[in-house]
Amino acid sequence: MGVCLKYYWSQIMRLKSTGMGYFLAISDAVSLLNLVSGFIAILMVIDNHLTIAALCVLLAIVFDSADGWVARKLEREDSFGFGKNIDSLADIVSFGVAPSVILYYLGSGISPWTSYLIAIVSIFALVCGILRLTRYNVIADRINYRGFIGFPIPGTALILVTYYLSGLFNLTVAAILMLFAGYLMISTIRYPKFDNMYIIGIGALMIVLLLLPINIVIAGINIPALILFIFALIYMFVTFLEFFMDTEDPVFDKDNASRKVSHAKEITEDRFSISMNHARDKLKTMKDTINQVSSEDFNIGNENNNNENKVNNKENDIGDGININTFEK
Repeated sequence: MGVCLKYYWSQIMRLKSTGMGYFLAISDAVSLLNLVSGFIAILMVIDNHLTIAALCVLLAIVFDSADGWVARKLEREDSFGFGKNIDSLADIVSFGVAPSVILYYLGSGISPWTSYLIAIVSIFALVCGILRLTRYNVIADRINYRGFIGFPIPGTALILVTYYLSGLFNLTVAAILMLFAGYLMISTIRYPKFDNMYIIGIGALMIVLLLLPINIVIAGINIPALILFIFALIYMFVTFLEFFMDTEDPVFDKDNASRKVSHAKEITEDRFSISMNHARDKLKTMKDTINQVSSEDFNIGNENNNNENKVNNKENDIGDGININTFEK
């Protein structure tokens, strides 16, 4: 009976929820702008406009950051996971395919072997990005950690395009960074979400300066692109060093953490209490010792005074005896 009701209800849901208008929301339109920006970046690479392609990837990062904010502000209910899936599919194009195409184009004209190697690196980064996004969709509703498991794919795209725009681009360094970023994307390293509004504001300002027709260049180096590149590298490497842990425990358990904190607190309080009692006993012992030494010194002083009085009395007796003998004589 229960199976029949479940099947009947699923049929009703399918009939009532197949229209696209039932799924789409304003935040999904922002995600589609992310997708469009990534696709335009690929077209710009084909037309040999790499700078515009890199700027389109940055614009896609802006839209990718905005769709979640719009969904939260409008209190969008995504019970079917439509928004989550469309966001991931857009990310595959904008931050997976587009950067891989840019990297391959940059290395394709040097030599055949270089083209083959860069193609392998590009494919590796793309595959790792797809795997990371797929894993995110699977575990997003099943973990207690609000950050990212693995390096987020927009960060990989940000590193590549800002490195190219900075004016310091080196193909070998870029290939190494993409290989390492690909590994981090499929790893179980926990990357926290940005909560520092100061850093977010600086990053947003640098992206705006890059998108506007304003060239802030010193000695051939694009300063906003360099700042974004450094921020992305710090986020990737510092978090890698701080959050690298066993792959068997990739999920942060709040209850387990609370128990560990409470246990540590109890141990600390116990040790502090023991230390205070030990210190109190030591102070008491020192006080008794000081009092004992003071009493002994006082007794020794009295004995010395008594001895001196006895000596003085004997001297006086001797002096009196001498005076009497003299008088008798």
